[in-house]
Amino acid sequence: MNACEDPPDTSRSSVKAVGAAFAITSGLFCIELLGGWWTGSLALIADAAHVGIDLIALGMTLFAAVASRRPPDTKRTFGYKRLEVLAALGNGVALWVATGIILREAYARVLFPLPVAGGEMLAIAGLALACNATSGTILYASSRHNINIRGAFLHVVSDTLGSLAAMAAALIIIKTRFYQADAFASVAICCGIVLTSFWLLRDSVHILLEGAPSHLDIEEIRSSLAALSGVKEVHDLHLWSLTQGSESMSGHLVVEPGRDRDEVLNLGRELLKQRFGLSHVTLQIEKHK
Repeated sequence: MNACEDPPDTSRSSVKAVGAAFAITSGLFCIELLGGWWTGSLALIADAAHVGIDLIALGMTLFAAVASRRPPDTKRTFGYKRLEVLAALGNGVALWVATGIILREAYARVLFPLPVAGGEMLAIAGLALACNATSGTILYASSRHNINIRGAFLHVVSDTLGSLAAMAAALIIIKTRFYQADAFASVAICCGIVLTSFWLLRDSVHILLEGAPSHLDIEEIRSSLAALSGVKEVHDLHLWSLTQGSESMSGHLVVEPGRDRDEVLNLGRELLKQRFGLSHVTLQIEKHK
C-alpha cells in the first residue's frame, strides 16, 4: 500500500481572501440595513438580510478554512478538511432560508406598496455593487479550487445581482413612481439566490456521499490500471474527495504469478499520478489464483 503527499496547501491565501471579504461585507451590511430603513426600500432591506446571511456564511467559511488546516489526530485520521464541505452545505441552506423570508415580504409589498426614496436607494445600491465587486474579485481565484470558498463566492455573486436589481428598481421608481418595482426587484434577487446556490448544494452533497470527482472517470482509471503489464484484474476500486481538490483513491490489483509486487505497485502509482493527477492513493496487490 502507498500514500503519496497531498497537493500543495493554498489555505493560507484562502483565509486572507475570506477575511478581507468578511470585513467588506460587514460594512456593507450596516450601510444597506440603515439605507433600507432610511429610504423605505424593501429591495435594500432584502439585500441587507441576504448580506446578513452572508456574514454568517463568511464567518462559517473563515472558521472552516482555518480549522481545516489542523493536522490529523487519533480521533480524526483524515484531518478536518471536511469542515469546508459542511460549511459550504450550510451556506447553501442559509441562502434558501433567506430566499423564503424575502419572497414573503415581497408578496406583501406587491399588494400594499409603500413609498420608496428612489434617489437615495440608487446611491446606496451603487455603493453596495462596488463593495460586492471588490469582494468577488478577492474570492474568485480561491473559489475555483475550494468548495468552501466557492460557497462564499456564490454568496457575493448573488449579492452583486441583488445590487443590480435594486439599482434597476430605483431608476424605475425615480422615473415612474411605480413603487412595486422595489418588490419585483426583491423577487429577482431571490431568483439569483436560488440559481447560484443550487450547484453549491449539489456539489456539497455529492462530496459528503463519497461521490467520484466529476473530472475523473472511474472506468477509465480501471481500464488503465488493468492494461498495466502483469495486472490480470482490478476490483474494489473507490474514488472520492475529502474536499474539492483533495481526491483519494483505493483499489485492489490482481497480478500474475511471479511478477514483482513492488514493480507493479510503482507502475500503478506513477500512472495514477501522471495521467490522472491522483497523489493520495492506496493500492493492494493480490496474487492471481
